[in-house]
Amino acid sequence: MTTALTERLPRTLVDALLAELEIPGTRPVSQLPRESRRRLVRALCEWPLCVRDSRGWDVAEVTAGGVPLDEIDCATMESRRCTGLYLAGEILDVDGRVGGFNLQWAWSSAFVAARGVTAG
Repeated sequence: MTTALTERLPRTLVDALLAELEIPGTRPVSQLPRESRRRLVRALCEWPLCVRDSRGWDVAEVTAGGVPLDEIDCATMESRRCTGLYLAGEILDVDGRVGGFNLQWAWSSAFVAARGVTAG
């Protein structure tokens, strides 16, 4: 069980999840009773993952992709598809080189979005 899950999830998360569900990590997935499989799937989809801390700026990373820029008003950062929804940072399809460019985009787009929210 543990091996199948750790191919996709961090080991510490798998260990905590299986302990919470009282499912032995040594048991093969194929031998798991139907109700245990259902509880596992439900937990994988619904288990809350609370952020308690970060590893700091030195190891911060960014992602690419997100909402296309043609779906927002760049003057206010308001969604063209959902009035009243303002977007900023990495939720948008903007990424840059390592070295603070993505952080600058996050802060700048948040500033524009805040102005957009307060202007209306």
